[in-house]
Amino acid sequence: MSETRNEPSRLSGEAWPPLPLPRDAQGPPGNLAAPVSDDLTRFRGWLTQAIPLAAHLGLVEMQWSEPERATGQLSWHLRLPPNLNDKGTAFGGAMSLEATLCGWSWLTLWLRARGIQRDIVVSQASQQFLAPVSGDYHIICAPDDMAALDEVGERLTAGRRARLSLTQQLWCQVEGQSAPRLCFEARGDYVVLGP
Repeated sequence: MSETRNEPSRLSGEAWPPLPLPRDAQGPPGNLAAPVSDDLTRFRGWLTQAIPLAAHLGLVEMQWSEPERATGQLSWHLRLPPNLNDKGTAFGGAMSLEATLCGWSWLTLWLRARGIQRDIVVSQASQQFLAPVSGDYHIICAPDDMAALDEVGERLTAGRRARLSLTQQLWCQVEGQSAPRLCFEARGDYVVLGP
């Protein structure tokens, strides 16, 4: 099997270089220095190189709900065709991957806006498949408890690791209904590793 020309070859175990922090976020770590929304396009370009699978998910757009704050929701708008299963609906594995990656992206963007560059891993995840996804959809990610962000910030400023629980909800417009339907929900515990 030959490699495509636009995908760089990378060996197993070879880390991708981190994306430099936003210029505005290079002050003292921990304080909001740059709006998350200013970093989305750059981050998305880096994401598709650092995690090549991200380029094939049908991701149309990323949005941050509160442009001037870093405690908002991250929304991913996705097309169904790249995620189809044999029944013509969204493949459960694709939805699980997208939810996990959306959570990882939320936390990465939150850290970047504060001038913090650390590795993040998901330590535990669960999901519920509530209804078939039969059209384009969006995933919304936010912390389970916004107040927990203060403790996360304190732990990171002290040079320690921190844990944050995030929820991802997948919404799809269902034919014949006026409002989108919640079709999938996931929760994950994400750990920000020490420096």
